[in-house]
Amino acid sequence: MGSILIIAASVLTAAPSSPIATAQINNELRASLTRDYELEVLVQPHDGDAWTRLAKRVTGDAANWETIAAYSQLDDRLQSEQKVRVPFALLRPSLQRDVIKALFPNDHSTAGGWQHVVAGTYGIEGESLWNIAEWLTGDGANYTLIRKANPSQGLSTRKGDVILVPKRLLTAAFGGSMEEENAPKTAAEVRQPADDPVQRAAADENVPETTAQPLGTAALTPSPIPASTPSLSPASLSYVRTGAEPYAVYRLQPGEALYSSVAIRFTGRVYSKDVGDVVERIVKFNEIDDVARIPANYPVKIPIALLLPEYLPQDDPARVAREATRRESAKVARRTRAAGLSGVQVILDAGHGGRDVGTEHEDVWESTYVYDVACRLKALLEKKSAAKVSMTTKSKSRGFAFTDSNVLDGASDHYVQTTPKYLLDDAIVGVNLRWYLANSLFRRAIKQGLAREKVLFLSIHADSLHPSLRGAMAYIPGAGYVPPSYRKNGDIYLTREEVREQPTVKQSREEALAAEGLSRDFAESIMTSFRNLGLKVHPFEAVRDNVVRGGHEWVPAVIRYNQVPTRMLLEVCNLGNRSDRELIKTAKYRQQLAEGIYRGMIDFYATQQQDAPAPAVVASRGASK
Repeated sequence: MGSILIIAASVLTAAPSSPIATAQINNELRASLTRDYELEVLVQPHDGDAWTRLAKRVTGDAANWETIAAYSQLDDRLQSEQKVRVPFALLRPSLQRDVIKALFPNDHSTAGGWQHVVAGTYGIEGESLWNIAEWLTGDGANYTLIRKANPSQGLSTRKGDVILVPKRLLTAAFGGSMEEENAPKTAAEVRQPADDPVQRAAADENVPETTAQPLGTAALTPSPIPASTPSLSPASLSYVRTGAEPYAVYRLQPGEALYSSVAIRFTGRVYSKDVGDVVERIVKFNEIDDVARIPANYPVKIPIALLLPEYLPQDDPARVAREATRRESAKVARRTRAAGLSGVQVILDAGHGGRDVGTEHEDVWESTYVYDVACRLKALLEKKSAAKVSMTTKSKSRGFAFTDSNVLDGASDHYVQTTPKYLLDDAIVGVNLRWYLANSLFRRAIKQGLAREKVLFLSIHADSLHPSLRGAMAYIPGAGYVPPSYRKNGDIYLTREEVREQPTVKQSREEALAAEGLSRDFAESIMTSFRNLGLKVHPFEAVRDNVVRGGHEWVPAVIRYNQVPTRMLLEVCNLGNRSDRELIKTAKYRQQLAEGIYRGMIDFYATQQQDAPAPAVVASRGASK
């Protein structure tokens, strides 16, 4: 173990000499909140101590000694004069609680959960919602749920901010109902077993799915995890960054599958070919001989290059940059209220249309069914709210009418409502004219005195993903994918008034960041509305700031070059999944989708706050000298 050279940067870098707070927890354990907002836990071994005894005392499991030794860059000979670093996530629940209470003395349990008072005093920001989620729920990804429980709280925090972590998210250390809540939700826990899309898809589509089997049924013996797996992730991943190709390790839980629980969850791949390619690579990387007989608790090694940023090691530049962008986008997003959507301009865009039918499965045309949803939403908004509604496209024969028919006949007479109109023929031209039109409508709204934040753009689509997946997914414009300027040339564009008004689109970095922040809030509001109404939602990262497909990442053009600050592309279902197809073919479900979007819009403007007052300040502990 003395040969370990590469581990998390937070371990290699000495903590600042003056942490924000330090506390002696007991006679052997001392904890600090560093200026990087990390919890550093140091243990002084007893005279004649052994690794297994120390691990048992501090974590409750003697087997954790190898991980602790690697984390501290120590070999297997424990010296009593050497202080040992222990990951906070490995501590016994009682010790975790003692550490938090000592470093954050104003924290306390409430009937609704755990109330955390931000103590950060270094720089402008305090500890992030990600930090708080990681410490109190065991999974940093729960920061989105914490934010929903604290609607006036942005991603960035300030000293004295009071943040409630709902009880259902807490680990056992902080009042959670069971020790298992220390781990993130698995695929099987995200969905009800009877509604597992992986199992249904395998039956519906004859897709061979790799499912974890009970121990004792496999032909494989799980590969031992090298002793050099130091750093832990809130997503139940550990990392090995030595060797030719660094990788993460995830232990399959009972009932989990390589497709859903590994390839889709951790790599973000959702398209059938991409999922298949990733699974094939993981199978080869692990030298798995029989993918149909993988036991529960099998340690699946995932090349780090495949992971989504949020599942990378905490010090990985890609993850650091992503989290920094999220915090920054939340800070610059200016929010406002609009009761009943009063004064709000909604621009609705039904994807594809005309000769471009979009994706098609068993005679179900994407363009036909999403246009029906858009028309229903338009009618709802005009009947029940004070919003002004514009549509980017229109059917020449049907207008904006819809019927109670379940199965719809295809229509190919849609046109973009530019001046002059464009009968949808070329899909690329059609997409570009949509965002030019949206930008023109946005400019007109601003000239009429409407606040920028009171304009919404929504493009409605239906996806074609791996058949194991179900439900809605939203794409928002990640700031890193929005170019500072862009234009289209050619007569087909310049003959339109909306293009001639402003042929070149320009967006500053701050505008792109503000759009990401507002759009994320909008998308999360829609997803929450869907869940509340029992509508299907994608099980893993339902809100995404870019598309990952075929080895490339991008933002769809209709929101990439769009200047409306609050904008998103909504995939209402996966037409590649038979159950989703059957649902979208019913007028009832299409109406429910429209209701869900409408309710999400109402809630978005009901919970936003312009120049929100700061929460009550509770004194927190200053820096310890």
